[in-house]
Amino acid sequence: MDAHDRVSVADSWDDLESLVRLEPLSVVVFNPAADGTMDNTRACRLICKYASIPFVAYVPVDAAFVRGIAHMSNEGLQDVVVYHSDDSPSRFRKTLERASSIPQVSTLVRRLEPWFQRLPQPLVEVLTDDLQQPHEYASAEDIATAARMTLSGLYRSFRNAQLNSPKSFVVGARVFRGYVYLRDAGFSIGDVAIKLGYTHPRIFARHIESVLGECPSKVRHCLDDGETVDRIVSWFGSSTGSSRQRPNPHLAGVA
Repeated sequence: MDAHDRVSVADSWDDLESLVRLEPLSVVVFNPAADGTMDNTRACRLICKYASIPFVAYVPVDAAFVRGIAHMSNEGLQDVVVYHSDDSPSRFRKTLERASSIPQVSTLVRRLEPWFQRLPQPLVEVLTDDLQQPHEYASAEDIATAARMTLSGLYRSFRNAQLNSPKSFVVGARVFRGYVYLRDAGFSIGDVAIKLGYTHPRIFARHIESVLGECPSKVRHCLDDGETVDRIVSWFGSSTGSSRQRPNPHLAGVA
């Protein structure tokens, strides 16, 4: 593991579901018989209920596990790591990195490439990380610090690239990740707000309406990935300020 990686441990299926609901997990590694009893049904329920969170099974070579893995794979299991076979540190990390990639974020990054080409590479890496882990960036200052820039230098870089303000990027990144979470049946608006670091679900809902132009329930059921990416790209563009109501960043815990 890298120094910045965080590991959360669940002692039961209930604890695991609580972690999935409320913690900003990149990937879940689990043994379907960790509590002593093989429970494919519970594993499948979690995998289906929280489809945006990648699940990786860590299992021994055993007939019962093989049958269970086949069933879970049909329900959306992302990957499998076998004890003492393909679980060396380097291979395990590659598996987790592959499983934890977010397709919607990759699509958005490609759409932002014309703007990102005008930015310093260290800043591009931080902004990409913000899209993947928006809970780690509560303010423009956080982005500047991570990119090792001054705050004035950060704003200057955004102006040169014809991007909207860093504050708007922080808000947009949270809303976009929130959209991905809201597509899952298991997450309430309150759950997602907690995962993203909001102090109140109402603030998260206001940001969704400002950025995507829809209330959270419509975002959950009516918007698809393509339309959402289009609206996020529009929000990040420098023309956004005159076309949509801007949220008050101080209400959201972003500055």
